[in-house]
Amino acid sequence: MRINPNETFESWVARVEMFEKGLAMQRIALGDNVENVMEDMSRRIMDKLIHPILKSFEQTKLPSVEESRKKYEEIMKNVAKAADHVDTNT
Repeated sequence: MRINPNETFESWVARVEMFEKGLAMQRIALGDNVENVMEDMSRRIMDKLIHPILKSFEQTKLPSVEESRKKYEEIMKNVAKAADHVDTNT
């Protein structure tokens, strides 16, 4: 079930919920085990809700370890060195 171009995430979630509840009610009416139907319904809803999030992770380019290390080193050049001991005599 795809998100329509002008649809908000909230309205799409409501459509998913309505669709999955209807499917579950049909299965229960046909005599399927209620516990199995509920487990399947919850799994299907979660899969559909998580899919756009996982898809966005795949499309996001993360920096390489080397790029991250270089950026860290550049930032740390401007940070003052911390004292390696504490003077308790003052």
